[in-house]
Amino acid sequence: MDNLFHKLSELVGDNEFRIFQNDLAEKVYDTLAQGFSRRDNEVALVTKLVETVNGNEYGKLRFHASKIHGSASYVEFNYRAKPVTKELADMLIISLATYKRKRVFQKISLVQNKITRDKHWSIDEEQLFLLKNFPIFKSGRGIFKDLPFNDIVFSNHSGCLGSFGLFMEPGEMIFLSAPLVCEVMKGKSVSIDDIKIIESIMGGQSSTILPFMIDPRYLDEFFHYHGKMGPWPSALPFMNLGNMPIMNNRLFCRDIYDLMRNWTQFNIGEPTFAFGRVINQQLHGFANGIMRRIGLEDIVDLTDNEVKGEFNNNLGVFVNHLELSEK
Repeated sequence: MDNLFHKLSELVGDNEFRIFQNDLAEKVYDTLAQGFSRRDNEVALVTKLVETVNGNEYGKLRFHASKIHGSASYVEFNYRAKPVTKELADMLIISLATYKRKRVFQKISLVQNKITRDKHWSIDEEQLFLLKNFPIFKSGRGIFKDLPFNDIVFSNHSGCLGSFGLFMEPGEMIFLSAPLVCEVMKGKSVSIDDIKIIESIMGGQSSTILPFMIDPRYLDEFFHYHGKMGPWPSALPFMNLGNMPIMNNRLFCRDIYDLMRNWTQFNIGEPTFAFGRVINQQLHGFANGIMRRIGLEDIVDLTDNEVKGEFNNNLGVFVNHLELSEK
């Protein structure tokens, strides 16, 4: 893990990497603008984004994007004691760090996309309940077909496992965690004015930059000390460290630039693997199965906890993969 902190810290201080982030954001903007001009729906926009993102790279940081084709994925759960069936997500955002194909760190966010042309997004309350709370749910149609367990349990300690991607003209995407959507939603929709409230609140956050972001020697001492103290506390991967630029817990990205920056700096999603162990067994296994489905077994060993089933869904998968080397 210390090598990952070192590498991400190095990237954050690299001006050429910042240019790469901006260039990638510009490519996404151009794709969305073209999609809106054609009046594409959410599925078509995600499909074009897959083509735009796949294959981009900066050094050992590579982007893999793929579209899994099939029926929509539905899950069954209780919404306030009433059984309901809802679609889970239509986009997955994954951040993965490996060393010699061994996993070092992994995060995932399940994204439900919404599109608008009047700056209001309709939100299904039952689907929001699912993405915010992740109650125990059962396999339905699509992506969870034939999984080897009936009751699915996904922990959401970060509050960012479930999220929404809000597409907006002329070619924009706002990223919001499901809990934030729940807080600002009025009636059955979210408006751009509601989102401005989030901006004003989060703009007042204090900045917390840990000492090792300034001098790597602090990082060496940090890991050496905790190594002698025994196993890492389970809550550590979910700690919110203010505006720390890497491996943070970002619940809101106002635009594509913000999203690309936070995704490439491992700030998006729920951790499934950290500090040498699996954190969330079923979620981790699900992520492994998805990555095998899109052909990533050559870059990461997926045998530690792989769920084998039929992953058949209209789903866009976006993987940001950082391959680590010796310090």
